[in-house]
Amino acid sequence: MIRDKITKNLSFLRDISFLSIAYIVPTSIVAIFWFYIASLIEVENFGEIIYYITIAGIASGVSMLGAENSLTVYAAKGERLVPVISIITFPISMIAAIIVFFIFFNVGASIYVVSYIIFALITSEFLGRKLFKSYMKITIIQKVLMVILAVSLYHLIGSDGILLGISLSFIPFIGLYYNEFKSGKIDFGVLKSKKKFILNNYLLTLTRTLSTSMDKIIIVPIFGFTVLGNYALSIQFYMVLLIIPTIIYQYVLPQDASGNPNVLIKKLTILISIGITIIGIIVSPTIVDLMFPKFLDAVIIIQIISLAVIPGTINYMYISKFLGNLQNKVVLISSGVFLSTIIIGIRVLGELYDVHGIAVAFVLAGTLEAIFLIICNKYYKF
Repeated sequence: MIRDKITKNLSFLRDISFLSIAYIVPTSIVAIFWFYIASLIEVENFGEIIYYITIAGIASGVSMLGAENSLTVYAAKGERLVPVISIITFPISMIAAIIVFFIFFNVGASIYVVSYIIFALITSEFLGRKLFKSYMKITIIQKVLMVILAVSLYHLIGSDGILLGISLSFIPFIGLYYNEFKSGKIDFGVLKSKKKFILNNYLLTLTRTLSTSMDKIIIVPIFGFTVLGNYALSIQFYMVLLIIPTIIYQYVLPQDASGNPNVLIKKLTILISIGITIIGIIVSPTIVDLMFPKFLDAVIIIQIISLAVIPGTINYMYISKFLGNLQNKVVLISSGVFLSTIIIGIRVLGELYDVHGIAVAFVLAGTLEAIFLIICNKYYKF
C-alpha cells in the first residue's frame, strides 16, 4: 500500500515536471520573442502582426472541428482518432487557407491555417495518451524553430517575415503526424457514437477561439492597430502570469477523463493564482518602463488584465472537470457567456473608457464565466 502510494506520487511528480517544462519553456520563449519583437517595431506594426495571427487562428479553429479536446479526451480512453479526423479537417483547412489569402493577401497567415493543425493534432494526441515527455520535446523544438525562422525572416523581408516564420515552424512535425496517421484506421463508423460530443466540442472550440480572438478583431476597425498593439502586449503579460494554471489544466484534463479528479491540486492552483495576480500588478510598471518605452500606455492595461488571472484559473479547473466527464455543453455555454460579455463590453466600456475599458471588459468576461461554471458545478449531476 505504501509502495503503491509512493509510486503514484513519483509518477505525478514526473508527469507534472514534464508538463511544467513543456509549458514554462515554450511560453517563456514565446514571451521573450514577442517582447523582443515589440522592442524592435512600432506599436502600430505590432498590432498589425497580432491582427493577422488572430485571423489565421480563427480560420484554424474553424477548420479543426473541435479535434483538439476530442483527441485528448478519447486518447485518454485508449482510442485513436487522428486518421479519421484528419480526413475531415484537412480539406476544410485548405479551403480556409485559400479564403484567408484572397481576403488578406498574407501568405504567412494562409500557411499558418494548415501548418498549425498538423501540430495541434499531434500535441492533442500525445497529451491524451499521457506521453508528457514527448509532448515536452516537440513543444520546445517548435518554439525554438519559431524564433529562429521568424527573427531571420524579419531581418530579411521585414515584418511580414515574422508571421511567415511562425507558420513555417510547424512544418517539420509532418513526420510525426504521418506516423500517427498511418498507425490508425480510417473508420468513420467510430465517430457515430461520438458525434454528439464531437459536435459540441466543435462548437466549444469555435466559441473559445472567438472568445480569445474577437476582442482583437473588434478593436482594429473601431480603435486601430495602435490600441491593439498596447492591448496585445498586455495579453502577452497575462499569458505569462497564467503559466502555472495552464500547466495544471493540461495535467488534470486527461486525469479527469480517466476518473481522477485531483480536487486538492485544483484548489491549491486557485490560491496560487491570487499571488500571481498581486505580482503582476506590482511588477508590470517597472518592466514596461525599462523594456518597452514605446508601450507606456500599456501599463495600466496590464495591471487591470492581471486581475483576470484568478477567474481564468477557476475557469480552467472547472472546464477540465466538465470536459473530462464528457459534459462539454456546460463549457460551450460558458464560452458563450465569455464571448457575449467581451463583445458587449468592448463596445460599451471601450467607447466610454477607451483601451482601459477594453481591459475591464476582458476581466468582466472571465469573471462572469467563472461564476457561471461555479453555479453549474454546484447543481449539475455528473
